[in-house]
Amino acid sequence: MLPVVTESRLLSPWKKIRASVVLKVYLTAIALYIVSGLMERNYFTLQHLMDTLVLASFLGIVAMGQTLVILTGGIDLSISYVLNFGAVMMTQMTTEHGGIAAAVIVCLTGLVIGVLNGIGVAYFNISPLIMTLGMNSVVKGLSLIYTNGTPKGSAPHWLRFLGTGSILGIRTAILVWILLTLAVVVLLMKTTFGRRIYALGNNPYTSYLSGVNNKRITISVYALSSLFAVLAGMMMTGFSGLSYLGMGDMLLLPSVAAVVIGGTSILGGMGGYLGTFAGAVIIYILQSILTIVHMQDAGRQILYGLVILVVLFLYGRDSKRN
Repeated sequence: MLPVVTESRLLSPWKKIRASVVLKVYLTAIALYIVSGLMERNYFTLQHLMDTLVLASFLGIVAMGQTLVILTGGIDLSISYVLNFGAVMMTQMTTEHGGIAAAVIVCLTGLVIGVLNGIGVAYFNISPLIMTLGMNSVVKGLSLIYTNGTPKGSAPHWLRFLGTGSILGIRTAILVWILLTLAVVVLLMKTTFGRRIYALGNNPYTSYLSGVNNKRITISVYALSSLFAVLAGMMMTGFSGLSYLGMGDMLLLPSVAAVVIGGTSILGGMGGYLGTFAGAVIIYILQSILTIVHMQDAGRQILYGLVILVVLFLYGRDSKRN
């Protein structure tokens, strides 16, 4: 029996690079890292690389949920204060109930918030943008009431270890990120649930006619998005040792930027988390470069917005062409 020669095996290495969006994203990350190292030699040290990946891990965990939601054609703008609510609950409840009980309660709270987002989008046909933006405002108010404006408490020791410790010279925050990445990649590529996420994002009507419960998938991805947001909040408290109001604000726009830079279609149905992983790293390498050139935070926000707008423009052109 003759072996089957697939089209991808016939492509030259250069054509394979051009055809692989994920590979191009990783090559871009490597190129930017080299540029940052040439601008500031200390950036080539292992210590700086570890520090960059630890900071990128918080964004990467938030962007896991954002990737799942965007793959279905939605968006989650509630992650900033869901993350913050999870962080302040974690530190305050640790004092009252202990770290493990606090972590369980925080995760359940995140799931409940995500389910409410999903119900609003799936059953009441509220635009994802409006639903999650409204939820963000509600959770922000709850955070203010819960903390009375001043978060209290500190992260438990085991969470401090996850945020700042090391195993065999590798920071535990990076290892946690890698383990969660493997779980999300397997979820998307090897499970029926993952295939249904892509089906819903490609065409909701075809997905429905194929027997997929679109509403259940929608609720599930929003629940996972909020769960990943509170997990990121917990990891950030482990890194800093405490919580404060507004700690998730800086991750909202970058979480969307990491997804679109990673090659996931903002229209849904195409992409994956491997690209988002590199997208999160690219954003923090860019931040290093912007720090070298002394760009202020306002300039960075403009840059994130421009990146998203350019990608949206390119997707729009592709859609019309198709």
